Amino acid sequence: MRIAVIGAAGVAGRAFTAAALAKGWEVRALARGEGRIPPAEGLTVVTGDAADPAAMARAMEGVDAAILTVGERPTLRQMALAPETSVCVDATRAALDALPGRARLIVISAYGVGDTRERAPWLFKLYFFLALRAQFADKERQEAMVKASGADWTIVQPVGLAPGQAKGDWLASAEGEIRRATIRYADVAAFVIETLETGAHRRASVALSG
Repeated sequence: MRIAVIGAAGVAGRAFTAAALAKGWEVRALARGEGRIPPAEGLTVVTGDAADPAAMARAMEGVDAAILTVGERPTLRQMALAPETSVCVDATRAALDALPGRARLIVISAYGVGDTRERAPWLFKLYFFLALRAQFADKERQEAMVKASGADWTIVQPVGLAPGQAKGDWLASAEGEIRRATIRYADVAAFVIETLETGAHRRASVALSG
């Protein structure tokens, strides 16, 4: 399988890239800086911004699936002012335009967005409002855009992400149920690879917890 990882230089993007390469898949990794991703067999690094249609088209060329894992980590000043951001929306628009017609699109969102907004515990909601209001609004628009598209999509909504080796134990719930408040990046990557292998969760949102 040949996949594109959009946002490949981030922690989640590196986890997806490593998991796909371990399967022997070809990976086209889109990142702003080529030096941020170590070379590997089966890996092609495409340098560019995820919002740039030309860069996205290069990354998507000939792929069977794409994993979109983009977002903005806000500064303390941004948290206080909550300025509007469109990082996710801009990248998603470019991805939908460039995605080959037969390819799947896996979008990494966050628990507490869209279908799971009302199910999130009140402490989650308070933190989202105080620290990530603009980022979650961006993801809300992103999810709506994906659902309105004709793409073969899956939206993954992980809870808090943590480092460490994969445990191989997670709860994937289309009803928005969660078990633990965190899940490891490596387990999210393993779930996404399994989803692509099995063809599960088509045109569905899935809450993912450890």
